[in-house]
Amino acid sequence: MKKTLRLPSAFFLSAVLLLLPALIPHGAPVLQGGLYAQDTQQTSESASLEDELFGGDEDLFVSADKAQSSSGKAASDSSTEGEPLKFQADLQKAMLSLEGNKLRIGGSLDSSLKLSCNWAELNKPKPDSTLTTNLNANLFFDARPTENLKLYGKFSFGFPFEKTLSEIVKIPKNKLAPSLQSFFPNGIAVPIGVNGAVNISIRELYTDFSLKDIAFFRFGKHAVKWGTGYFYSPADIINLSRIDPQDPEADKEGPLSLRTHIVIPRTQHNLWFYLLPPAESGFKIEDTALAAKAEFVFGNWEWGIGGRYRYEQAPKLVTTLSGSIAGKVAVFAEGVFAWGSDYIYYKNGDYNNGDKEKNKAFFQATAGASYSNAKTHTSVAAQYFYNGFGYRDTKEVQSIIEAGFQEAQKGNLLHDSVRVAGNITSMGHIGQHYIACTLSQNKIGTEKLRAQLFQQFAVSELQGMSVLTFSWNPNRLIGFGIGPAFIYPLSSESQVKSSASLSLSVKMGGGKF
Repeated sequence: MKKTLRLPSAFFLSAVLLLLPALIPHGAPVLQGGLYAQDTQQTSESASLEDELFGGDEDLFVSADKAQSSSGKAASDSSTEGEPLKFQADLQKAMLSLEGNKLRIGGSLDSSLKLSCNWAELNKPKPDSTLTTNLNANLFFDARPTENLKLYGKFSFGFPFEKTLSEIVKIPKNKLAPSLQSFFPNGIAVPIGVNGAVNISIRELYTDFSLKDIAFFRFGKHAVKWGTGYFYSPADIINLSRIDPQDPEADKEGPLSLRTHIVIPRTQHNLWFYLLPPAESGFKIEDTALAAKAEFVFGNWEWGIGGRYRYEQAPKLVTTLSGSIAGKVAVFAEGVFAWGSDYIYYKNGDYNNGDKEKNKAFFQATAGASYSNAKTHTSVAAQYFYNGFGYRDTKEVQSIIEAGFQEAQKGNLLHDSVRVAGNITSMGHIGQHYIACTLSQNKIGTEKLRAQLFQQFAVSELQGMSVLTFSWNPNRLIGFGIGPAFIYPLSSESQVKSSASLSLSVKMGGGKF
């Protein structure tokens, strides 16, 4: 089991991130094409409403040359190939008509069917087949009653339109009737469920206001962009959800916070301060977390340093760096230092023997790069992630997770192994070493046919994953996707069994408005 960091390279990478800006020459070239793996917090959180209303290309990689070639082809072709250009012109007119309005409303709808055939064991002749319906939507409003005041809200809902809420309610001994206290000396835990709850969630709800164009404030629930990583982002220590490496561009859920953004006059440097109260009302003042970050621009490179503190939780310091090499390859890196861990660690595969590590140093580090070639329509991105909070040997905890999963299938939700399995999986990544990469070919004969290969290696778990997807979009209203996925062990010592799946998806209509 891994409780302290013993990998010198992680400490070295964190130190390099702290010192590297001083070594970067001013005026270094910036990447103009391809995937730029870092959207700074300032860019992400102050993006124009038009970006939210109409979005951008849904491809993982976009290049200026590709966009220009597409427009030129559409303009010179009077057939159906010219429809995208006309559609873009209509959107531009719509954006201009919205500029003078004080209230803007928009949203999106995703609609598709997905058929999946899964072989949990490769020697099984018949797969387990499932048909998944994807019918999700979001609506948002942007109101600006005065020049320096903004009100924004974003709501998500989808199919199934009703969902079941389940939770385990814990009742302490002193809250029980006196006649029951002798029978339940440790209190009781009761599973409850509520049927018919509306499947709707508040993704963002906040207000913006400013003070003399120097200090900008935001209060409410909103996502925060701290990290630079694409597949993994350990420096993202504020948001409530993590990046899914297979869907790295999906929206993340942010917390309730009061954000103060200060622009340093006559520079491109920025200061960010966060007050993070708990989601429940009537909380204790010590339950409030504090966070701060400074961002400095050196030529075309950006370096950030920040931290987060909350009483009785492990304090964390983070540093980020992003830029480009020779204006062609985008690079990004993050480092995290924490004094102590908030996770519970279990020794020798015993779920009755768990403890927190409060007085030891932990490190996390990640680095990656991306490159795109507009002439060949090929793009590639890769990233390595060292997770100092994870286990060096995951065999024992994997057996605990499997035991908890089996008890949950039997309906024994109060079994200790179920609770412990939840504690372990809450780490997100239970191992220490991860590598992810993706290769995209955005044009195979025609821009309507594309292919993408996603590859991930969970080195500590001795597990690999490969996902190949081919997509064909005859027009903007319908699209097809098909491809296999494989999970396999990386050595004979791995506890992972080989499995395979084949998925076929059909996208029907939908879009943004």
